Amino acid sequence: MKRTILCTMTAIFCGVTAWADDVRPPQVMVFGTATNEVVPDMMVWSLVVTNTGESLEKVAQRHSEVVAAVLTLLKDTKVPEETLQTARMEFGVNWTYRGNSWVREGYSASTRIAFKINDFGAYGALWMGLAKISEVSVESVSYDHSKRIDLRNETRAKALLAARKKATAMAEALGSKIGEPLLIEEDISVNEGVRQSAMSNFTEKSEPVREIESALAPGTIPIRARVKVAFRLVLEDQRRSNHAPHAN
Repeated sequence: MKRTILCTMTAIFCGVTAWADDVRPPQVMVFGTATNEVVPDMMVWSLVVTNTGESLEKVAQRHSEVVAAVLTLLKDTKVPEETLQTARMEFGVNWTYRGNSWVREGYSASTRIAFKINDFGAYGALWMGLAKISEVSVESVSYDHSKRIDLRNETRAKALLAARKKATAMAEALGSKIGEPLLIEEDISVNEGVRQSAMSNFTEKSEPVREIESALAPGTIPIRARVKVAFRLVLEDQRRSNHAPHAN
């Protein structure tokens, strides 16, 4: 008998707990967005050095020479050493797809080189210097800002204020008010791929350096933020009850 009563009370308690979890206060959920257009002060470069040959030893030797030549060029053009990074250095069999099958054609070696510059005036000299090295490919050149984190924090704060403003307008349209925030989330995907490419400013390697520099137009880059916020929705009846005089 006691076991039956205990099981019954446990079932009732679990049911009440589950019901309490399902009961949520009235709320309004909104998205807030903000964009801050800033003039870039940094250019991000990504290079790939690749060479092939019949002898692995000669391929490796030539690759070392090319990488050294690239690093010397970057040093001569005053690229900050602290921004310079070499990665994914590898060599092996060179496979080429031909006639519906993969064909072995000697060996290959490759290295990726990344760096950043603050002097946009070095763009033309870098581009023309790299163009003289046939084993080098410019994978990407994009604009960025050295204080991106600080700017993103400022933009996020603006997005939160925009979310509050939107929620307030929506609630007032229905004769209600908003209370404290119940949920705050940031959509980090909005910041993906925001760097602006600089490669569209130059397509022909034969153009003079001065023409390349004069054609360079950094413009602005967007710093975006998007947040999702849920506010407690204070209904008209609740506001009246909160302000009603209490009897002694």
